[in-house]
Amino acid sequence: MTLTWHVALLLTVPQLGWASPATAATPSVSQSNNAPEIPRDKGYLVKQIRDGLYWVTDGAYGTIFLVYAKGVIAVDPLPTLGPRYLKAISEVTDKPVTHVVYSHEHTDHIGAADLFPKNAIVIAQKETAEILARRKDPRRPLPKVTFDKSYTLKAGEQTLVLEYKGINHELGNIFIYAPRQKVLMLVDVVYPGFMPYKNLGIAEDVQGYIRAHADALTYDFDVFVGGHVSRLGTRKDVETAAQFVDELRSTAVSVLGLDFPSYIKAHPASDKWNLHNEYEKELTEKCYAELLPRWASRLADSETYLRDNCWAMIEAQVVQLALPERLGNR
Repeated sequence: MTLTWHVALLLTVPQLGWASPATAATPSVSQSNNAPEIPRDKGYLVKQIRDGLYWVTDGAYGTIFLVYAKGVIAVDPLPTLGPRYLKAISEVTDKPVTHVVYSHEHTDHIGAADLFPKNAIVIAQKETAEILARRKDPRRPLPKVTFDKSYTLKAGEQTLVLEYKGINHELGNIFIYAPRQKVLMLVDVVYPGFMPYKNLGIAEDVQGYIRAHADALTYDFDVFVGGHVSRLGTRKDVETAAQFVDELRSTAVSVLGLDFPSYIKAHPASDKWNLHNEYEKELTEKCYAELLPRWASRLADSETYLRDNCWAMIEAQVVQLALPERLGNR
């Protein structure tokens, strides 16, 4: 996701890190998810998943690093952690960071990359590299290694498979897979146990966002890292997220049975531009009312983000995705 209130803060003070949200109230669904407690004195938690692969999180953001015989492969230098990411690594090993992997270009995930060793090999998908070249942001150094479809990073006894299956959350957003550990990381698509952030995590391409759920399930994994929320995920979490997106899309199609020309006839007004906004509000509320009873008990923060996700899917149905039949003109 990008440009949330906390990211706006990070853009002005990117090196300061971010206070742990552990003191904030936790929604009831996430309590049942058994999210780990973030130590308040540190503001982050570092935990070994298995076989040298570690998860580090501040409760809102999370990423992984992989320790091998001669060094560390760090994924996504999170600005919410800043120097605390390096501190977390130092808690488990004194080996140097030799590689840095970017999941995608968004600052809220890689905006502390400049804090990492200058001789570390930065790796990213080529679309991400091209975007970063245009950004000219010193916090996000340009990658030294780029790839198109796939890149296998072998370091000692460890392996990370990086794959790009097309645009989803953003152009260049990749799947990061640790086959030995059976861990899959895909950022800003699935939020384990939680309703996706608003507007489907600010997805650039909703069709690709939908497809990414099916793509994720082609991997052999039992632990999932989504880049956000307060816990790791499972294969079941990804299956649940895929089911939600499928229901969201079918519900969006259903509410679009009320086309805009029909709405105009039922609500005559001289300002059709403003009326279109009212039309979208009505469709969004219908979608929200249908889905909330089924999902409020399954995904935390549904009441917070479901309306935005309804709106995003409805808009995508009209401007991006193929519909079962032609809808009325906008």
